[in-house]
Amino acid sequence: MKLIKQFKDKFVNFYDNLTNADSSWENRQYDFCLIFGQTTENKLPWITANWKSDFEPYFDLLIKQNGIFKEVGCRATKYKLEKRISKKEKEFIYHSEIKLGKLKWDEKSHEKWTMSNNTDNYFLDFESWSPSWTICEKRQSPPDVYISISNETDFENNRDIKFGYFIVVAIAKSLKFDSKPILKELSERINSKATILKTRKWGKPEKDENWTFVNGIQDTFSNGIYKGRNLHLFNFEELEFEPTWEVMHRAN
Repeated sequence: MKLIKQFKDKFVNFYDNLTNADSSWENRQYDFCLIFGQTTENKLPWITANWKSDFEPYFDLLIKQNGIFKEVGCRATKYKLEKRISKKEKEFIYHSEIKLGKLKWDEKSHEKWTMSNNTDNYFLDFESWSPSWTICEKRQSPPDVYISISNETDFENNRDIKFGYFIVVAIAKSLKFDSKPILKELSERINSKATILKTRKWGKPEKDENWTFVNGIQDTFSNGIYKGRNLHLFNFEELEFEPTWEVMHRAN
């Protein structure tokens, strides 16, 4: 009986820890920022020169606030275009994923996932977790700083887009750090079409006025978050941000 009780106690403690961890994971509060980028080809963030001069310096300032700068984990998806011949002797373009290996927040890794121009390869997306997702799993808490970048064009560049890229930045409230001046300066430098900010929990779906988020912060994409439709179907100038969002910047 004593062993059974000990087992039950261990199970209850394990369950309580798991429940509390899940609750902490879902409920951690963030400054949640969306940046809608310009469509200009030579201003895209995955172009190496642009990344080094216009984006990385500001993201560096945000990431270094967590005190464990060396433990940042990064992922990126990039494709190369190859001409191939089908069984019917027809030529077609094939997109094969480029294996980038393990990426960190350093110059060597940034050189791997960025590109010298926007024509040779196709960039799909990038994300960084600070600290890395493996550390987050061990401590049972989401990242202090999260950044993602999505290319809004399709492989063939045939999509009618209203903004060229979509950036998500989330900074944990517990860092007690005012990220707004940095986000504002970044947005002014890149002249974002719009930069908006609100408070949001990491893993909680939410609906507010015209905006709906059915997934957690790490699964935020432009499709479906405004009136349940793709944002590119709307006249961007007519999107209603306030009062749901604080508008940090809007291009003239």
